[in-house]
Amino acid sequence: MDYDENTYENTSELSIWDINSVINYIKNNLVQIFLLILVFVIIYVVDHISNINAAIFGAQQIIPGIANPTQHPSSQMKMSVKSKKDKSKK
Repeated sequence: MDYDENTYENTSELSIWDINSVINYIKNNLVQIFLLILVFVIIYVVDHISNINAAIFGAQQIIPGIANPTQHPSSQMKMSVKSKKDKSKK
């Protein structure tokens, strides 16, 4: 195999230990590197929010007698009054 000086120069440009080539690579691909880092930051933030959500909704209820917090208390009162009236008529 014939030795060519251009071959040596091309491989030295691609050397990972050459600090200038690393800096040039970072300059040329700055947006892609930023987006890659941003992906990990977004994953961390979503995981943190998910943990907070699980802690909030997984906690024991303050008032254990209320099974469904979405039901309005006045509608529960009306239902209990109707059932008492029905029992008193019998």
